[in-house]
Amino acid sequence: MHETVISLRVLQRRRPGAEFGPWQRWARQQVPESVHLLRSLVPPHGACPDFLTPLNAPDFDASLDALLYTPKPSLRSELEELTHFTGKPLPTWASSLADGSPPALETVSRALRDWHKAAIAPMQHHLENCTEAVRLSTARILLAEGLDAMLSRLHPTIQWTSPVLELARPDLDGDIYLEGRGLRLIPSLFCGRAPIITPAPETPVLAFPVTHDTIWNPERDPAPASRRGPLAALLGHTRATVLRTITTGYGITTTDLAHRTGISPATVSHHTTALRDAGLITTHRTGGSAHHLPTPLGARLASSG
Repeated sequence: MHETVISLRVLQRRRPGAEFGPWQRWARQQVPESVHLLRSLVPPHGACPDFLTPLNAPDFDASLDALLYTPKPSLRSELEELTHFTGKPLPTWASSLADGSPPALETVSRALRDWHKAAIAPMQHHLENCTEAVRLSTARILLAEGLDAMLSRLHPTIQWTSPVLELARPDLDGDIYLEGRGLRLIPSLFCGRAPIITPAPETPVLAFPVTHDTIWNPERDPAPASRRGPLAALLGHTRATVLRTITTGYGITTTDLAHRTGISPATVSHHTTALRDAGLITTHRTGGSAHHLPTPLGARLASSG
């Protein structure tokens, strides 16, 4: 749900950046009519109402259910904050949303479902692979080296100097005191180059960027029969498969790479050595595991072939 909502920001930006440009061009061709009303709730920059991204729902459908039962005071206060931020009045239909109108809430829910089906579901596998790889890598650092090491390596825009976690966000100026509360960490493809903080009363949420070259979109995902193309001709089919898997599974371990490709770990090590020597991947060790990441050149090569 978080990625579904903030991807609407990327959809609207005039200059989304090289990593988002191909996805934006593809996604703009997929926008259902129902989604246009969401532009008034999710501006391209800055804050958007928290009720659009319920924090404790385990999946997308549960998030939509939680949205339908948002308390009226929360709806009103968050929409008032939105108009204060944008300096624009709410459209007529959103006035009934602030009053907790069930039809208005259902309209928002339906629009989010339509957008998810059109633009997020087709890339769900890629999104899950990228974020799961980051979650696993972060967890391994935590277990092997401790909390300080994990927080220090979340992202270049995040600096940990115990007991303060500092975000490089020149557009925001303020402090959030946890006072014994936890902090939920969410790796995100669509939050861009800077983290997003949501100061929720129960557990504040920090969405931090997943480093990537460009975001996947179906137009750049060739059919299986065509995958034996220029990249396979250059590297060989097996090595090309290994490079593509590393690119989509950012931070993947040798063991997981062998499992996904159906290649023995020894053969995987042979191919990763060759790719590393060619400057197409880098490898970092955490504990007893080797994690492979594409270089910008490797990511571009994998996406082009």
